[in-house]
Amino acid sequence: TYKNKNLTAAFHLQDSRAFGWSLRNNEYPDLFNIRETGTESPFYTMNPQEEFFEIYDLYIEYKNLFKNMTIKAGRQKIFYGDSRIFGPGDWGNTGRWTWDAIKISYKKGENFIDVFGGGTKTHYPETPSLPFTNTEYWGGGLYSHFRVTDWLNAEPFFAHKSQGSAEYINTLSINRNWIGLRLTSPENLHVIYDLIYTQEFGKENGKEINSYGYFLKAGYRFNSLPADPVLSLRYTYASGGRKDDDVIRTFDPAFGATDKYYGWMNIVQWSNLSDPEIVLELNPFKNRMWVEIKFNRFNVPVPDDVTILGTMKIQSGKHHLGNETDIFIRYQPIGNWQFTVASGYFNPGDIEQINFEDPKGAFWLGMQVLLTLN
Repeated sequence: TYKNKNLTAAFHLQDSRAFGWSLRNNEYPDLFNIRETGTESPFYTMNPQEEFFEIYDLYIEYKNLFKNMTIKAGRQKIFYGDSRIFGPGDWGNTGRWTWDAIKISYKKGENFIDVFGGGTKTHYPETPSLPFTNTEYWGGGLYSHFRVTDWLNAEPFFAHKSQGSAEYINTLSINRNWIGLRLTSPENLHVIYDLIYTQEFGKENGKEINSYGYFLKAGYRFNSLPADPVLSLRYTYASGGRKDDDVIRTFDPAFGATDKYYGWMNIVQWSNLSDPEIVLELNPFKNRMWVEIKFNRFNVPVPDDVTILGTMKIQSGKHHLGNETDIFIRYQPIGNWQFTVASGYFNPGDIEQINFEDPKGAFWLGMQVLLTLN
């Protein structure tokens, strides 16, 4: 990385490997190919864990091009707010959303307006991708943040997504758009609230799109207690529909993160979902540790035609997929070292038998050690 007063230039490589992973590329090279059902090609690949010798970022950023204005061009991460609409999705080894884009930012104080356009890269384990050459989606958007009062922030946004240049997806016709608003409390308040509503519209492969999603959160920060606990109640909803409907009513979560919401086990995403949850956050050891304990109850509003993870189908007339309980611990004892441990348990709800047996609970455990070299 090179920096001076106004100019930043960055170029970093990443090598993502998953040692001992049962689904690694040398065992199942076609597992993460995206293609039309029943065909072998054309396809593109979105491997979540393995990407050997890839360009992580490659960009030039220039500040004060005009007063309060910055331009950034090249491969970069783009995320805003709580990452539900634009998020990096970095829980997987390769990261979900990496942009080859041009972004223009106007910022005055804490208020800002960002506008950007470009494409999101694919994840081939064995083939490096040059910026702007092999995209899953073309798209972009606008995201803004305004301090309205001492107790209210407003964040209007817009997003657009169309088919990219990669094989297979370039044969589709995608025109998805989202417009919405986030209203949230500033971080220094004891009372916490967060409201997001977004409407999706457009057309895909000849069908009109009319779907929506929203998120509600209310909580309280107990700063007078040890570990500064934060207790919150949350509710996430996304509309659903049937495959043979004339209009697409199943909400697509734009470029949002799926790693930090809707359970750490990544069973569901913000699509055809009703998800009440309760969350407890703790910050012990002078904020060097962050602990999150949460409970999610997953329901599918329109379960027809839905198969979760290729195996789970909900019983006729039912909606309850199951419940997930998670604990996530991140500890940073010194500046360059970070340790993460996460575990989850999924208790199935009204799910049909799988291979003639009643579904059983599932346990998940993950650990990560991160060393940052400056």
